Amino acid sequence: MDNERLRLLVKISQLYYQDGMNQQQIASKYNISRSQVSRFLSASKAEGIVEITIRNPFSDETLLENQLMELYNLREVIVVDTTDADDMLADMLIGKAAAAFFENVLKDNDVVGVMAGKSITALAKEVKDPQKSNVHFVPLVGGWGSDGMEWHSNTNAFLLGKNTKNTYSVLHAPAVVRTENAKETLVHEPEIAKLIEFYSKVDVALVGIGQISKDATHVKSTNMSEGDISVLENDGAVASIATSFIGPTGEQISTSFSDRMIGINGTDLKNVPLVLGVARGDVKTRGIHAALTGGWINVLVTDMKTAKMIIDIQKNS
Repeated sequence: MDNERLRLLVKISQLYYQDGMNQQQIASKYNISRSQVSRFLSASKAEGIVEITIRNPFSDETLLENQLMELYNLREVIVVDTTDADDMLADMLIGKAAAAFFENVLKDNDVVGVMAGKSITALAKEVKDPQKSNVHFVPLVGGWGSDGMEWHSNTNAFLLGKNTKNTYSVLHAPAVVRTENAKETLVHEPEIAKLIEFYSKVDVALVGIGQISKDATHVKSTNMSEGDISVLENDGAVASIATSFIGPTGEQISTSFSDRMIGINGTDLKNVPLVLGVARGDVKTRGIHAALTGGWINVLVTDMKTAKMIIDIQKNS
């Protein structure tokens, strides 16, 4: 390279990268075309005059994200550092990250399915107005009883509709009824039947992953008994997503209990193009692993500790 060309490449690079001039300004300064400036900048990088270094303050998280995407063939993973955060702050940090992703992927005219749960409530609270129109939010499961009204699916759908200035539906039915006949009666009520028709049209689903335990939040808020939990455990269930119960490798487990739940079925949920799962915590790692293995979710938001545990489970399975 002759010295004059080298000198020109250096000057153009300094103007662009150090002084903040844009390509059109540089082109005018040297009386050349903008495309020539672009070629000079590309040549500067190719010939080692310019070296671009990205300082990533999230390098540890990025490593875990890439591992999870590769292990489970996921569309996207967001890992949040919640070190030293208490549960309330950790939920808020996870909610912020999930909300930011959701706002970016949301499109005009989308139908968004919304699950119950504290993680989805945290997301809903953090969503700002993404300037998208004709979006409709639909609860994916019925009510979970009088406890925990602040994170029922109806409440979450309302919060998202309010925060995005869009519409929402309300599912006037419990998540669990006592008999299959009671379910059949309810799902044929015109208002409920009309809402259920949305389930085959959902573009984005926001879901949590429930563990199978008497201490699980959703268990405490429904009329599940300890006997019900024992049956599910004996059947091999390790997690629940909406009305579906899944085994260790993500297979859907058919139980009489499932037949008494009102909400989106497994087939419709699996057909949703984008399912964003938001979950963290030691007790949920087996369930998250199962959901990922079974292809129930294709985007995951979690924390670093949970991510490491899921990776260990996958590598040792």
